[in-house]
Amino acid sequence: MTKKLRLQIGTLVVLAALIYIVLQGSNLSNYFVPVNQYRHNYSKYANEVVRVQGTLLSSSVKFNATHSSLRFTLESKGVSMPILYRGPMPNEQFKNASAIVEGRLVHGIFDAKKLMVQCPDHYVAAKTSAND
Repeated sequence: MTKKLRLQIGTLVVLAALIYIVLQGSNLSNYFVPVNQYRHNYSKYANEVVRVQGTLLSSSVKFNATHSSLRFTLESKGVSMPILYRGPMPNEQFKNASAIVEGRLVHGIFDAKKLMVQCPDHYVAAKTSAND
């Protein structure tokens, strides 16, 4: 194999890898679907694993320590959806926070395999003593 042919093959491999990376990166524009859009277009997402985003309603949170299951409701623009997540209980800051769940709808309940709580956009400063 000549040096020129090896260089051309190497260039094609690098070019193909770059095209693949760009195409995979274009999926980031659909990182999640808000609850209201998911419910409105459910037939589009049926039987697919989807990331759904909404506000986690604190009044709906119920944790079962025996089964390590967390039930709560996500809401977006007045549309809500019940969520079942099996895993550790997040800290208390997740209540009324924006959250993303990944999973699929099973018998009217979204079965979440992943729960990602988005960082709150505000923090309360810790109290300091007068001597600081």
